[in-house]
Amino acid sequence: MFLIITGIIIGMFLLIKGADWLVDGAVSIALNLGISKLIVGLSVVAFGTSVPELVVSLISVAKGHSSVTISNVVGSNVANIALCLALASLFSVITVKKQTISAEMPFMIMSTVVFTALLFRNNVFTLKWNDGVVFLSLMIIFIYYLVSNARNVIEEEFESEIKGKHKTKIAIFLVVIGIIGVSLGGELTIRYVVELAKVLKLSETFVGLTIIALGTSLPELVVSVTSAIKGEGDILVGNIVGSNVFNLLLILGLSSIISNLTVDVSGYFVDLIVVNLVALLLLIISVIKRKLTRIDGLMFLAIYSVYIYYIIQRK
Repeated sequence: MFLIITGIIIGMFLLIKGADWLVDGAVSIALNLGISKLIVGLSVVAFGTSVPELVVSLISVAKGHSSVTISNVVGSNVANIALCLALASLFSVITVKKQTISAEMPFMIMSTVVFTALLFRNNVFTLKWNDGVVFLSLMIIFIYYLVSNARNVIEEEFESEIKGKHKTKIAIFLVVIGIIGVSLGGELTIRYVVELAKVLKLSETFVGLTIIALGTSLPELVVSVTSAIKGEGDILVGNIVGSNVFNLLLILGLSSIISNLTVDVSGYFVDLIVVNLVALLLLIISVIKRKLTRIDGLMFLAIYSVYIYYIIQRK
């Protein structure tokens, strides 16, 4: 058991740190090549925080553990709102931008509803290649919206997230070790969480919703809390919403085209209700108050606690 836990911790560390190195190096290379700030900013904001989820999901599909893929996305999207944003709002009031409320949140909710409808149709919790085409088509529309209508938002978020430009040789080195890190980290994570599931007789869906989802959401959690403490929370909601959209459309889109995705537990409709509920609540609170307060954070944390308790009981 000690070896399994150690393997998961090392895998998660390599996965998250590798993703950080990969994005950091790729950004520097792009800037050194003279690629526009808008395109580089889009890549950082849209793809950066979803790299751990993407790598874990693709490796899960390749190894035949497709239930981990769906549950990783669902668990991460719930955790991003009901844990990351919730904890951040305990430290500081988080302002929600008008652009996020009017366009990005509705798109997140639409993507979540589409995912729910496709997964739940005919009471068979399965996503197939044609569902992947739908997801990727919606992702293209979302990218088009970002490029054409959210230029200022992207550039502002880019300024807040970039850590500085490295020389090309250093940047290439960061990309190489980043790729090695995410590959090895993803491999170790999947291998040992599957072993943990077997030892403790847990479903793959359970470990996807809890251990893997929490692990791959760590970057969002750290950034959210740190930004709130520093008083820089005005772009947090947009970042979380964008991450959730790309988790649904990019990760599930690519994964379901590669292989059919299923879940291996009964009563999964509860998970679908929760992922839709927290997204809808976030929109309602944002429309009414234009901010997230400590009370809102406590409410989301209560929902998350009840949800975690439920899936622990269900296993």
